[in-house]
Amino acid sequence: MEWLHEPVLLSEVIDFINVLSGGAYVDLTFGEGGHSEAILDRGAESVWAFDRDRSAIEQYQKAGKYREDSRLKLTHSQFSRFLELSKNQTFDGILIDLGVSTRQLLSQERGFTFQKKGPLDMRMDQSQGPTLKELLETLSEEELAEILWKNADMKGSYSVARKILKGVQEGSVQTTEDLAQLMGPRWGKSHPATVPFMALRMAVNQELEQISETVPALIDRLKPSGRLVVITFHSTEDRLVKRIFQKLAGKCICKERICLCSREERVKILTKKPVEATPEELQRNPRSRSAKLRCVEKLL
Repeated sequence: MEWLHEPVLLSEVIDFINVLSGGAYVDLTFGEGGHSEAILDRGAESVWAFDRDRSAIEQYQKAGKYREDSRLKLTHSQFSRFLELSKNQTFDGILIDLGVSTRQLLSQERGFTFQKKGPLDMRMDQSQGPTLKELLETLSEEELAEILWKNADMKGSYSVARKILKGVQEGSVQTTEDLAQLMGPRWGKSHPATVPFMALRMAVNQELEQISETVPALIDRLKPSGRLVVITFHSTEDRLVKRIFQKLAGKCICKERICLCSREERVKILTKKPVEATPEELQRNPRSRSAKLRCVEKLL
């Protein structure tokens, strides 16, 4: 099988997650397995890998490098279920890469991209949840505008929401191509559909909600000095992860005149600023241009 997705910030992930010989690790967004493979290459005792996209798990089980290696445990599940499934187990490192894989983007029938005509789906797990079309049929203009603003800081969110819902109600928006055409023609290097498509994908898959609920609790699944690495691809996600890490580090994140934060110091922040791709990686893999890595270490 041809592998399409190049894992972003691979060497940086390995450095920050601090792979120990005989260590136990978790990859909560497996994709095509590039990060997990690199962790196993470094001598990890085990990697427990999750992906909500069943097709990603099935593809790797057919032809993946470590498909028959007992050190790799593949699980079809969204990463928010890891806390329930792991019970009281602890690990030396946990990774979350919040990007969409190249295979998903290139898959016409998944509806993630506006560059191909596909259904209004966008579900990471096609066995669960409403499709984008079903979601749009239930939203008010105010609700859709809030999604566009909250998920992607989109300017003019009300006018865009109005335009989208009008097209859905009139029946003129049936495919990803129809939706993209509503946003207007490409200008320069960017397409005006890029931001709304990302915001809608995040809404369909409840991505921000999963980050908010799961990331803080992952610290309980780390051993002392264990590390949590999170890779984001948009400023909304990065701001959210930054605030979560600051709170876990005992810093004030509230805007009150008298601080109401618990100020409990549970981690040490290892990345004062997010780590970004090197010029060499950007040239080799343009999809890494928006990737930002943050890392914390659990205190003893």
